Amino acid sequence: MIVWVFPVFAAFGISVAYFLKVRLSGSDLNYARFYFCLAFNGVFVVPYMDILQNNDFLFLGHRPEIISEHPFIGWIAFSCIFIHLFALPVKRKIKGWFSRK
Repeated sequence: MIVWVFPVFAAFGISVAYFLKVRLSGSDLNYARFYFCLAFNGVFVVPYMDILQNNDFLFLGHRPEIISEHPFIGWIAFSCIFIHLFALPVKRKIKGWFSRK
């Protein structure tokens, strides 16, 4: 049961990060907006790194048996680090996933 909470948490973080990227990107991007998104992504990347390096989960503590029984958790954490790296706003306007134009 607890194993499926982590992918939901990761999907939520990625969705919000890309929503912020779409909303805050554009010619009016400033340092405050950029650093806000950087801090938001950092809040998610640091627990992913703890999972990979130390088998420490945010609310569960040190649980190496989760990674040994479910190795996909480590792969999800590894891929989410890179996904969050690409979720930073840029100076050009970005269309949303479901926009028509």
